Amino acid sequence: MQHSTTLTKTACISALIIGVLAAAFAFSTKTPSYAVTAGAVATVIGLVSLYMGRKNIDDMQLAAAGVFMAVVSCLVGLWQIYN
Repeated sequence: MQHSTTLTKTACISALIIGVLAAAFAFSTKTPSYAVTAGAVATVIGLVSLYMGRKNIDDMQLAAAGVFMAVVSCLVGLWQIYN
């Protein structure tokens, strides 16, 4: 059976992966400003892929999870800056 991989599916999966990597980076870095920057970049990528996958609920769930993890990365970085 052949599986089709569309651009939206690939973008949404990559948004999830980038969001998870940004969150992991935020917890492991010693410089919180890098965590905020990585989270902001991942959030923009996630929002673009969320817009691209708006017609398919499965793609939107993947992109929304990536945006959530990117926001976690931003919040961890901001928490480290102010504490």
